[in-house]
This record gives sequence, C-alpha cells and structure tokens, in this order.
Amino acid sequence: MSAVETARQTRKPEQTVSTEHDSEPPPTIDVDRLVDDLRARAAHLRAGGAYGPEVGTGPVPIASGRPQVVFRPQLGYSSKPGIGKVITGVKQVQLRLLFHVLNDIAQQTDSAVGDMWPKVAEAHDRALQFAAGLEAEAAERVRAQRDISALSQRIDAFERRVEELQLGPRLARLERAPRAAAAPSSAPSGDALGTPAAPPAPPAGGLRIDYESFEGRYRPEEAVRRHQERYLEYLGDRGRVLDVGCGRGELVEMLRERGVDATGVDLDPDFAGLAASRGLPVVHGDGIAHVNGLPAGSLDGIMASHVVEHLEAAELLRLIHGAADALAPGGVLIMETPNPESLVAGSVNFHRDLTHRRPIHPDTLAFLCESAGFTGVEILRLSPVPDDERLPVPSGDGPDAEVLRRIVGKLNDLVYGFQDYAVVAHVPS
Repeated sequence: MSAVETARQTRKPEQTVSTEHDSEPPPTIDVDRLVDDLRARAAHLRAGGAYGPEVGTGPVPIASGRPQVVFRPQLGYSSKPGIGKVITGVKQVQLRLLFHVLNDIAQQTDSAVGDMWPKVAEAHDRALQFAAGLEAEAAERVRAQRDISALSQRIDAFERRVEELQLGPRLARLERAPRAAAAPSSAPSGDALGTPAAPPAPPAGGLRIDYESFEGRYRPEEAVRRHQERYLEYLGDRGRVLDVGCGRGELVEMLRERGVDATGVDLDPDFAGLAASRGLPVVHGDGIAHVNGLPAGSLDGIMASHVVEHLEAAELLRLIHGAADALAPGGVLIMETPNPESLVAGSVNFHRDLTHRRPIHPDTLAFLCESAGFTGVEILRLSPVPDDERLPVPSGDGPDAEVLRRIVGKLNDLVYGFQDYAVVAHVPS
C-alpha cells in the first residue's frame, strides 16, 4: 500500500464523521473569550520583551512601498465541509468567465492607487510634521505658563517687600522735595486793612501731613476726574476759571483741554508742585487770599471742591464774598463738600481727614451764598451709595410690609444718603 493510499484511508473516517454531522449547527464562537485570550497572550509577550510598549500605539505607519492591487482568482474557494468542493468548482468557473473583466478592474484600480500614493505619502508626512509642531507648541506653552507663574510669584514677593519697606511713601517724599522748591507762589495780597498776606507757614517743627499720599489713597486721580466731569456743564464754556484748592489739577487740566483759560491755587506745596510739573498754571498759596486779591469781575467761574469743610466760619465768609466780587456778571461759583445729611458721610467718613473742621449743611451754604448777593442758587446732591451697600428693602405684601419698607427707606436716606453735595450760585447778569 502506497503512502498516498494510506493517507486516503486515514482521512475516510473523518469524512464519514463530517458527513454524518452535516445536519448539526456549527459550534458557536465566543468572541469575547477569544479577545480576552488574545489580550492575555499579548500582555505575556510584552512582559517577556517580545516588543516594546510603543507597539500598537500612535499613528499607523505607512509602508515604504505602495500597496498593489491584483486580481487573484485562486482565492475563490470554499472550506465548508461536504459541499466545499462543489462550491469551489462553481466559483472557479465564474471567475474564469469574468477573469478579463475583473483583472482589468484590478489593473485600473492599481494604476489609480499608484497615481494617488505620492499624495497620500505627502499628506502623511505633513500630518506628522503638524503633529510634531503641535507638540512643540504645547511644550512651549507649558514653559511659558511656568515662567509666568514664577514671574507672578516674584512680583508678589517684591510688592510685599516694597510694602514692608514703605518705599512708596519714601519715594513720594523724595519727589515732592524738588517740586515744592520749584512750585510758584501766588503773589502776596493785602487784606481789608492793607496788611500784606504772607504765604502759609509750615507747622511748628517742620512736620505736616503727607496730604498727597492721603488723597492718593482715598481720592484716586481717576476717580476725581470722573467725579468732576459733571462740572464741565457749568464751566466748560467759560472764559476764565479759577479752581481754589485744585489739588493735583484734574479739573484745571480738563478745562484747559476744552479751551478754557483755567488756573489753580492750592495751599499744599506738594499738590502745587505736582500740577506745575505737569505744565499746569497752578500756584502755591492761600486760596482765600488769592481770590480776595483778584481784580473785581476778572473771573467767569470759581470752583472750590472739598475746600469749605477745612475752613473756619470767618474764612468761609471771606471766600464767598471774595468770589462775589471777583466774578463778572453772569459768573458762577461752585462749592462741593461732604453731605452731613448722610450719617455715613457726615459722622463716619468725614472724620477720616484730620484737616476737616466741621461739616456744613447744604441749606446753610446756600443761605450764605444768597446773603452775599448770589442768585439762582441750587443744591446738587452727589455720590449716591450703591444699592448693594444700603439696607435691603424687604419684600412681601400687606400693610406691615409696606410700613417696614417705608422705615427702611427712611433709614437708607438718613444713614446712606448722598455722600457729597454742591452749591451752584450765580452772579446776577
């Protein structure tokens, strides 16, 4: 018996068994179990060093040579038990009949792939370059973020150190010294008896309040500018305007930007020197003496913002009557001051400034202007307290709720009323 016959005899029982079970369904394949088994084998191979952790991750590499599209009729077979040979024969007959058609399609497809492959490779290279660029940019952003964080920490530490050393006030004092020496002084003027008025003398011992720093903390320059813009309505079209107690010169600068011949005078040499260093026509001197020394009718407007609360009664009268004489017919006098109608303004914030003498009621200031001959006197109530800082108004219905709302409203007006007011008085035309 030959080896071939032996092999045939050996296969006969298997074929017989398969034929006997053709009617039985094929066994079910447990795909999940198969996947788990493959993963376990891959993990075992990876642990054994068969391949590194990078295998299976990242972009799929493209082969250096392009793929070939070929018609392979030899793949037309069937492995089904029993009828596999019959199916294979039918497939082979069909493929022979369609060989020229399918082979032509394969050749055309292969040609198209050949034409597109360089572009695909180029796009792949560009994608890799773009990904590398993104990674580099991300790394650069991370480094920049670290640098910004480190710089922010250094700035915070520096600011804390500056605050500890109080360098701000020290530098301010160094800057004020040359400004005060260079600040122009107003010319001495005589009082009603002809006695020359000397420039204000510093307090005994040469010590005085650092008022420039004080104002910088509680009345910042930008806040003052926004607040005083309302007075451009009254002074913006005037000829000559004097700002008494002009401070840093915010209003003088705004008026001059609008073509008004505005000047200023301030008792504090720091403010006068600061304004003069900015090129503003501001002099150091006593504002009351300055006003009373001006020729009659020489001004069209006088502003005194937060000045009168620093004055004694006699000084206030001298300022108002001197303004009435210095203003031309149709001129306007504006005086702004803290509003004592508000308990917060008149009894709390007012005493923050050591140079304040007493708050003045708006009715009193208006009466003094009328007594000096001014007409058309009006009171402007300014600087309302934001709603979120006032007492909350209760809601609800019913008579009790309405009474409670009226009580809270009156308390808000009394405690958190307008913080400032201004008296606007006109010289008769």
